Amino acid sequence: MDTTLLPDDGALLAALEREGPMNLARAVAVMERHDLTGLVLGDPINVFHALGHWPQIGRTRAGQPPGTFALIARERPENPGLVTSRFLHHYSWADGRTRSDVAVWLYTHMGDEGDETALEVPFSPVLPERYTTALNSTERHRAAASATLSGAMTARGDAGGAIVAAMKGLGLWQGRIGFDHTVIAQVAERHEHPGAMVQADNILREIRLVKSPLEHALMARAARSNVDALNAVGHAIRAGATHVELQALYRIECATRGNTALFLNVDRVSSDLSRLQVEDGQTLMLDGVSQFLGYHGDFARTVFVGEPTREARRAAEAAAFGWQAVREQLRPGLRYSEIAMIGENAIRAAGYEAAIGFGPHSVGLAHTDEPGEVHGGFWRKPDIMIEPGMILSVDCPTLDTGIGGSAHCEDLVRITETGCEPIHPLHDPVIIV
Repeated sequence: MDTTLLPDDGALLAALEREGPMNLARAVAVMERHDLTGLVLGDPINVFHALGHWPQIGRTRAGQPPGTFALIARERPENPGLVTSRFLHHYSWADGRTRSDVAVWLYTHMGDEGDETALEVPFSPVLPERYTTALNSTERHRAAASATLSGAMTARGDAGGAIVAAMKGLGLWQGRIGFDHTVIAQVAERHEHPGAMVQADNILREIRLVKSPLEHALMARAARSNVDALNAVGHAIRAGATHVELQALYRIECATRGNTALFLNVDRVSSDLSRLQVEDGQTLMLDGVSQFLGYHGDFARTVFVGEPTREARRAAEAAAFGWQAVREQLRPGLRYSEIAMIGENAIRAAGYEAAIGFGPHSVGLAHTDEPGEVHGGFWRKPDIMIEPGMILSVDCPTLDTGIGGSAHCEDLVRITETGCEPIHPLHDPVIIV
């Protein structure tokens, strides 16, 4: 049977069965910096980061209030909490994992009627058992996982009561608590939480800047497949191909390698509706982003379709030269603004006239996975200082028009204690077809 699993995928899946990918030491340091006692999280991406579990609502009812929550206490980050319905614990959380390190609180109904009465988790099965034939392996595993909670006084009538019980159980019913969804703050207010509730969206992104070893492995896996998929598209390009055809091919090439395509920018066009055709003699950039288990690959190269113009060739050279100059100097302590200056100074010193936009950004559970600088409720890009453990991209696209096309060069690198190293194999900056 053909499979898209790569040789190390099994180890990554097994690791996520045991733990969330979050860098717990980083989480503790950031919570200390912001004087947080702990975190109560409902956004599916944050629940996954904390527990390694994607709540089903994140895939089926995006944008609705969450029903599964993760809790992390600063004093005991290695023992997180989970709040979910008894049904979803049985039908979703239990699949693929057996964990004793996670404290679980269950509820029956979505909502918050203000009732905090402790209830016993029933001994009865979650789903009817007919016993006309033996349970299959999935059913046995789910039944065993549910049985571990039976008899505990950790059930509540509704989600609000369960969140309160979990917060009290983990020592989060005092102090400053970070949250990521308004429903959590509303529950705390209704139940008269005596501490402060702090919107933690930016704080969580600050945690995600510096990744754990598991995250580095997941990022490398995502990046490697993304690179191979984009290179396959680049080598397949011919004059007459439309943008939508290339985007469709990219989706296929990503899926073949176990990734899920998010977008492919062709010649600076990201529209899913573009039916523009590639022309002979055109130079064009390909910039593709796909993800594996939530972690993103981001890779760009230039394609020469036939003989490029002199200006386009020089632009492609400038993008690649600038990125190499930046890569050689990337190290902890540099700020984003200094990275852009290094690239700009390098191409000017080398005699290139092309306008290249050097754009650093952290990559992880999002294409741009970093805190924002709040201005009137909107976010601007802050001048972030890079740290060891970050995964960084520096976009190097040409900005000039009227040169015979577009050019770009982009790889993902991990910031080390003294510099940086690529997380995927490096390839020639130009694909010639």
